[in-house]
Amino acid sequence: MNGRADGMAHVFPIRVYYEDTDCGGIVYYANYLKFAERARTELLRVAGVNQMEMTERYGMGFAVRSCAIDYRRPARLDDLVQVSSRLVKLTAATIEAAQDIRRGGDDLAHLDLRIVCVRRDGRPGRIPAPVRHALKPYLQSREHC
Repeated sequence: MNGRADGMAHVFPIRVYYEDTDCGGIVYYANYLKFAERARTELLRVAGVNQMEMTERYGMGFAVRSCAIDYRRPARLDDLVQVSSRLVKLTAATIEAAQDIRRGGDDLAHLDLRIVCVRRDGRPGRIPAPVRHALKPYLQSREHC
């Protein structure tokens, strides 16, 4: 599945499979984290950021420092949901992101994340300049989320 840029947001479609749900066909709450992670990975890919290359070339990677989720409505088996990802703040070492998971016009979940750049030893590091530059087109204020 390929995402598309919707203004400054990256939109990634995900189909809900049986493995994502409980016995009642409702998406298990932790799987929203997986959906969001896939969408952020695809945003990086579309922006031209290869995470393996970033690790090999700069010795850096990204780690989620904090995540807050507001669950609004359940997703269900066979739903096609869209994860909209926006970067709302980009500093030398951190990224703040907002993600919305929707089904059609229904808001299912909203995530606010703080992602840090870490070195191989797990200590904080600066986001490499080429990576920051590649991510700037996806930067948008919180008011637009």
